[in-house]
Amino acid sequence: MKKNIIIALACLLFLIGCQKEEEANPYNKLNDYIQLWGNSDYTSMYENYLTTTSKERFTFEEFGERYEKLYADLQVDNLKITIQDENIVWEELEELSIPISIQFDTLAGNIDYSVDVPFKKEVVEDEQEDWFIEWDTHFILPQLSTGDRVRIGTFKGVRGEILDSEGNTLAANGEVFEIGIVPGNFSSESLSEVASLTSLSEEYIESEYSQSWVQPDHFVPIRKYSLSDEQVVRELETIPGVSVRMASSRIYPYGESLAHLIGYIRPITAEELEKYADKQYGASDWIGKRGLEQLLEDRLRPIDGKSIYYEKEDGSTVEIARTEARNGETVQITINGNLQQSLYETLREEKGTAVIVEPETGKVRSLISLPSFDPNEYVFNLSPGLDISLSNDEDLPLLNRFHASYSPGSTIKLLTSMIALNNDIIDPAEKVEITEKQWQKDDSWGNYKVTRVDSSIHSVDLKDAIVVSDNIYFAQLGLKIGTDVFVDGLRKAGFGEALPFKYYLTPPQISNSNSISSEIALADTAYGQGEILLPLLHLANIYGGIVNNGNMMKPLLFEEEASEIWTELTSEEHAKQLQQYLRQVVTEGTARKANLESKAIAGKTGTAEIKREQGTVGTENGIFVSYDQQQPNIVTAILIEGVEDKGGSGYVVEKANHFYRSLNND
Repeated sequence: MKKNIIIALACLLFLIGCQKEEEANPYNKLNDYIQLWGNSDYTSMYENYLTTTSKERFTFEEFGERYEKLYADLQVDNLKITIQDENIVWEELEELSIPISIQFDTLAGNIDYSVDVPFKKEVVEDEQEDWFIEWDTHFILPQLSTGDRVRIGTFKGVRGEILDSEGNTLAANGEVFEIGIVPGNFSSESLSEVASLTSLSEEYIESEYSQSWVQPDHFVPIRKYSLSDEQVVRELETIPGVSVRMASSRIYPYGESLAHLIGYIRPITAEELEKYADKQYGASDWIGKRGLEQLLEDRLRPIDGKSIYYEKEDGSTVEIARTEARNGETVQITINGNLQQSLYETLREEKGTAVIVEPETGKVRSLISLPSFDPNEYVFNLSPGLDISLSNDEDLPLLNRFHASYSPGSTIKLLTSMIALNNDIIDPAEKVEITEKQWQKDDSWGNYKVTRVDSSIHSVDLKDAIVVSDNIYFAQLGLKIGTDVFVDGLRKAGFGEALPFKYYLTPPQISNSNSISSEIALADTAYGQGEILLPLLHLANIYGGIVNNGNMMKPLLFEEEASEIWTELTSEEHAKQLQQYLRQVVTEGTARKANLESKAIAGKTGTAEIKREQGTVGTENGIFVSYDQQQPNIVTAILIEGVEDKGGSGYVVEKANHFYRSLNND
């Protein structure tokens, strides 16, 4: 019995010995170490897997904390470690090396290298032998030595430019003057003079050069100026402590005329860095803040190039990874910069909006919002006072009016006419007797009545009604068309849906409920005083459809887009008939001030009354949509706010007259 116990104990000891031999397998040790490495468990790696001599050479700070800091700074990701030779005979060895490959992604691209992992046997506490790794710094990064400093280099890309249809630059990268304060040479007595010349507050200037990091000999930028502002720059340069240097900057050559469409860039904020954490922005990057600069940010923005390199103790450098900078894309839009500038100069003192479209292609040649602001200032002047000043301006220069929807006023009468013609509801030559200045269908309308502006014509056909803009004729026509047919006609013209335009505009509406719920609402809408609203671009597109013989084209903003019919508004026969009437509006009717000898201007006027209820006095928006029948390549729509004391829509017609004259320098 005693013998059996001894034999069993011997077998048990043998099994334990076999188990311990399996645990002392360098491959098992390496696989465990690799798993800890992948999990960033540097404490366990250091304490349980490194040789005694490795721990004597390197403290944990030099091992684990360096791993952690470098991997974080270099944005190491997708770490993959592979044993390259799994067939080394190790059983009789006291030392050996196992080759591994190490791959990972960094902010400067992929790093892929191989190292030999040296193993040594050491006796552990239970006097059993185990394998341990003789660690060195080149495990962290390829060929990294103890005294090397790891550096990150940055190569700036160039933001893509925005070009107009002719290749002119609308958003460019150029050279500017940069004004700065050198604190050691600057006296606070000059602060008020600098503030006056730069349009900056004294508080802002002082806060900039008083920051904790600023040294007396530092150049502290306070604002930029375009090269055309050399006079004020030279004045500033005469002030002791004010310095000037050249700098690269985003510039907007067309300034105020394109501010709302092009937008501007500004330094990225902490909130934006967090919001776009996956897009590799840096704290010193600039980002599109509004307009196309914002809409096209992903296309325009450059991606910085990065390098990872070692700075050796002898001053030399060794690069281990590099990605080249990627410049932003250049984008060409359909806007004609010179046409835009000309229209803007005609209207620059007004409040409102204006657009120009090509009826045959749908290309948008001009988009204007008035009043405007200089987008260059948002790049050159980073003080908070700029935005506060513009935001508090009662004329609302930051408001993008071409984005907004407006009442079309009497310009909608063309669309009402088209719906009636399309559905064979009227004979355009049929005369309607209208003898009163005011009209209502019957007593069910209560005190509500439709008023004519011109009551001199008592027998009115469609041509007369368009030429003199007869509200009563079109109110009656709307009732004759009926709600269902009228609403269907509006929807065919794009109402009730967003414009198929790459720059978001407020969608048009038939009414606040997007339906017509009463006879009064139908009559009002038919002559242009209901709740119907649409962006001016949409209105110009509708008129463009008439000019284009019935086909309304999809509005295009980018030259890369192909022309496409948005909808077939009407037949060519009806379109040509309406074209004749539009010409007669200018030769005989409400737009006679646009009747130029050198052109055959055709169009329709409109006045939208902005008031809470009938019988009250409100403001008026004047509208004129027009084109030259001798050269029907563009349709121009102008809307000016607050024309009630300027002559109504006639004032807008005068402005259109000036614009058409400017095209030929008449």
